[in-house]
Amino acid sequence: MSDDHLYLIALSMSKGLGPVLIRNLVAFCGTGKKVMETPKGKLAKVPGIGEKTIDAITKSASLLAFAESELKLAEKNKVVLLSYLDKSYPQHLKFIHDAPIILYKKGNIDFNAQPSIALVGTRNVTEYGKKMTHLFAEYFAMRGINVVSGLAYGVDIQAHKTTLAQNGITTAVLAHGLDTIYPPTHQEKAIEMLEKGGWLSEYAFGTKPDNNHFPARNRIVSGMSKAIIVIEAAETGGALITARSGFEQNREIYALPGNVGNNFSAGCNKLIRENIAKLVTHPEEVLQDLEIQWLEYKEKPPQTPDEITHFPNIPLSADETQVLNLLRNAELQIDNIAIQTGIAISNLNSLLLMMEFKGLVEQLPGKKFRIA
Repeated sequence: MSDDHLYLIALSMSKGLGPVLIRNLVAFCGTGKKVMETPKGKLAKVPGIGEKTIDAITKSASLLAFAESELKLAEKNKVVLLSYLDKSYPQHLKFIHDAPIILYKKGNIDFNAQPSIALVGTRNVTEYGKKMTHLFAEYFAMRGINVVSGLAYGVDIQAHKTTLAQNGITTAVLAHGLDTIYPPTHQEKAIEMLEKGGWLSEYAFGTKPDNNHFPARNRIVSGMSKAIIVIEAAETGGALITARSGFEQNREIYALPGNVGNNFSAGCNKLIRENIAKLVTHPEEVLQDLEIQWLEYKEKPPQTPDEITHFPNIPLSADETQVLNLLRNAELQIDNIAIQTGIAISNLNSLLLMMEFKGLVEQLPGKKFRIA
């Protein structure tokens, strides 16, 4: 944490100074401290700076005591402060036009060590929405991707829970200070994600959840992510705000199509119709679009002596052996086979077709497979 954090906190808390203006001032003066020390006459030469802005800068000096208390609270609460000038600041977020000057981070995560993908949607998630959130979150978690959401009811908490169940990486972007958790019912899961993931906020300690904070929070969810996937959403609400923010930030936006007449699919269908979002049906499509191929799959369980190593009179490839071992005791849909084996869905389709020709497996209704 640099000494300049003190001055950047004070500037960011000053009324009349937004993130764009603060970045321009720092670029002109050199550091946050120098912004406060620069004479008024010189500040007036900065493009876009008028008397009101200069007055706000002058008053920001009175917020240094508040900034000092924030630094002390951060140390007490094991929170790390990141400025937009720090290498550990989320790199994708840094380049949106209104990126926060200061972020509060708690947890064990390096935001730049892996790609981040946001899963968002309605708080009133249906069983279909839960199923699809589980599919996407599990698939991404197994590939080491940081699953980003907002800890809210519905799709958000389902995404976090599924990722945690896979020992994956997940980040909750919050609309309040990090000395509290909202909603309180999600505190246990929020604490669990600190082991391999974390919390992120632009709000000072003591800041309570406020309706105005949530749309601002959503720009961080989209800004730090390579892609935003809307699972289920009505025509209005936070998920659509996040999607539109991401669209303006030049992020890849995806939406799952839903039934006509279903209120919680109306928002997704609208995003697709307006060419804001691409239609998506499987997480592998997202990874192919983003060209995320370098990530290693999570380690598979060790082989046991009773695993299939051959089929009568038919030589097996490693992938065929893996699929047959998986199908020994259960009939599985192709999506589940892809998730558990780590075989790309595009490759798995052709593999299963060849296995059918060989008489190794047979396909059942609903894209389920079993050993023949």
